[in-house]
Amino acid sequence: MGTFFEKNWFKLALGVILVAMIASFGYKLWANSNEPDPRLKAMKQAPAFQLQDLDGKSVASQDTDGKVRLVYFFYSFCPDVCMPTTFLLTQVQDALKKKDLFGTKAEILSITVDPNRDTPAVLKEFGNKFETKPDPSGWMFLRGEEAKIHKLAEDYGIMVIKEKDGNFSHSNAILLVDPKGKIRNYYDAGNPQLDADHIVKDVVTLSKGK
Repeated sequence: MGTFFEKNWFKLALGVILVAMIASFGYKLWANSNEPDPRLKAMKQAPAFQLQDLDGKSVASQDTDGKVRLVYFFYSFCPDVCMPTTFLLTQVQDALKKKDLFGTKAEILSITVDPNRDTPAVLKEFGNKFETKPDPSGWMFLRGEEAKIHKLAEDYGIMVIKEKDGNFSHSNAILLVDPKGKIRNYYDAGNPQLDADHIVKDVVTLSKGK
């Protein structure tokens, strides 16, 4: 027996080391699977606001606490990015409905940076342009005083510049806010690889309190 161990001690030791390495690697995989996605690490508290919905009702940011929120600064006269990004959000809406999260655990907030032209009637007409209509049970279009909204956008990290022709240059980003009001992610809506499934996956994660 002693001779066997003496002759094979190196192989046995190597086997023990390999088993230990495999066990350690497996534990790391298990541990990581139970940790929040590092992309969704809380950045900062989302700035508070008080705006109006399309019916003129006052809506405060704290009114939406307890839900995951997708916040998008846009305007309906936008000649390029706002229409396709809003279309993407209609796809997100459909997917969240299938998961029974829309309106109960998740909401979409579209805030116009052009409230002087984007009257409630104009915004309603804008929503009707999409095959899947924005559902007011979980999607609010919000308005307010232009200067205050531009300051709010800036506080959220969104650039807004009013051009001479009356249109606006702005960051085309969708913000992900968790139920406690923490900003968790900025999605580049111009990224061709960004799709509804990617956003919905993150919403589901945060809706579980991660």
